[in-house]
Amino acid sequence: MITVVGTVVSDITYKHGEDGKTNAFFRVNSTERRYNTANGDWEDGESLWLGVSCWRKLADSVKTTLSKGDPVIVQGKLRIRHYEKDDVKRQAFGLDASHVGLDLGRVQSLGSAPLVEPRAAEDLTEEPVPF
Repeated sequence: MITVVGTVVSDITYKHGEDGKTNAFFRVNSTERRYNTANGDWEDGESLWLGVSCWRKLADSVKTTLSKGDPVIVQGKLRIRHYEKDDVKRQAFGLDASHVGLDLGRVQSLGSAPLVEPRAAEDLTEEPVPF
């Protein structure tokens, strides 16, 4: 299992298989950020590009929740596919996701509606109700 923090860089493709299983696929980019002490500023390092496959309920949720440009955290199994193109042996890396979520530390906005109803000023003296 690995965890990748990055950005969705493709549209989400969604398919229904003949066996009834659903699949969602997208590409994610994760670019290392490091502090350059010589110039006193942050800079980009190496980039990792991965294809992410999601299945069943996770695929359904990804389809309705994510879009290109969203910051995400993805956890899953790293897969390596070997292939040949133009007589050159190559490798492609993919991630079979078990967990996908928005990176709330980098998300711009979840919309303009509040997640909970604001309390009236006279209610602010009450003790909050525990969860």
